[in-house]
Amino acid sequence: MTDPTLTFKCLEITKRDDGLIRRYHLEVTDTKSDRIVTIWIEPRHLASCRSMKKILGERCLFYSGTRETHDEMLLELHFPS
Repeated sequence: MTDPTLTFKCLEITKRDDGLIRRYHLEVTDTKSDRIVTIWIEPRHLASCRSMKKILGERCLFYSGTRETHDEMLLELHFPS
């Protein structure tokens, strides 16, 4: 398996009036080309590997995450080491 070429960093979280998360502001870096893209994404799209592939594909970033690697990325995003 090859190393992931995309890294994710949470820049900001906006919350609704009831305290739930409205959107995440993410910085996505393609480590092969050093291209950096920032996106605002709703939690339901962030949780879906398929949605992330579509959203990043629209920005010319290839996300090859499987369900397992996507879950690992979400854990790292919420609980950085």
